[in-house]
Amino acid sequence: MAVIHVKKSLDIALLILFFVGLASNFMTAQVHEAAGIIFLVGVIAHNVINRNFYRNFLRGKFNRRRIVNHVTIILFAVGILTLTISGAALTEFFTASTEINWRSLHLTAAICSTVALFVHILIHASRYVHGKNFYAAAMTTFIFAVAAIFGLPYVDRWFHKVEVNRSEILRGEQIQPDGKILIVYFSRVGNTNFPEKVDAVSGASLMVDGDEIIGNAQMIAELVQSVTGGEIFALHTEKIYPADYSATVQVAKQEISNGELPALKNLPAVDAYDKIILIYPLWWSTLPKPVENFLRSCDLSGKKIFPIVTHGGGGFGDSIDMLKNLTHAEISSPLEIYSSDIPSARKNIFDWLKSAATIR
Repeated sequence: MAVIHVKKSLDIALLILFFVGLASNFMTAQVHEAAGIIFLVGVIAHNVINRNFYRNFLRGKFNRRRIVNHVTIILFAVGILTLTISGAALTEFFTASTEINWRSLHLTAAICSTVALFVHILIHASRYVHGKNFYAAAMTTFIFAVAAIFGLPYVDRWFHKVEVNRSEILRGEQIQPDGKILIVYFSRVGNTNFPEKVDAVSGASLMVDGDEIIGNAQMIAELVQSVTGGEIFALHTEKIYPADYSATVQVAKQEISNGELPALKNLPAVDAYDKIILIYPLWWSTLPKPVENFLRSCDLSGKKIFPIVTHGGGGFGDSIDMLKNLTHAEISSPLEIYSSDIPSARKNIFDWLKSAATIR
């Protein structure tokens, strides 16, 4: 009886710790890491206590419920192992490859582990809960699973402060492309007066290096420059966009609805360049109007444009079609970068630029 109480208490504690770990964006890294270590120790203890289950893992008959349960346990184990490895890689105590997006891997493992955990709990609940109560539990499990799939990326995007170290993420192999390259980008930074304590999250197109605020597109431009050595030109508008991201979204919507082209303070001398790498965020699934104004104001005939689009889930939208309609330039195969993936995007950028379709 005492062993049963210990098992139940441990299971409840593990469930609590798991959900504490999911709330990483609302706690310090040290607390999150401590909760992860305690959870891992608890999982090991849980498996030691239930070692007889594994002795009989492949014995006996397999009905549908047992197959689902076994598959779920395996997926959960893989998820926890991935969480452990990626979590260790994200700490300051280990030196991990910067070519792997450890944060995205960690988040994906958390989502998969959460779904597997809910299914596992539901399977065990079916032994004790029947009829309407079971269907209610199944619906609750489904809701929580869907919330994990869609909710965790949302929380990560809007509540995780993105901190970068330029000296680290700009290091890497370089290429020598043919022709002279100009890197043109449009970002909120440089077109908005931000307060000192602004939330630098990927969802707001911002990140920080120490005390310096960096725009997502700006960071991509610097990554491209570290690969190609090209010159950077930032598009600056006469108007100042709101510091509040939601307000900026509404201003962008009005610009698109009204066909407004915000005036630019200056334009690059594009005649001196053979290739233009154009970096911009996706606004309302299309080109930001300041970028459209740049394309309309400069003669890009005979140039080759390499578009890089940063987004929060919309991919390219119709921005590439817009580029083709607005210019007589040759448009290369584009590159899209999810906003949260920017700090680890240098290898993708390097591979894209080095590809035959891009370099020629």
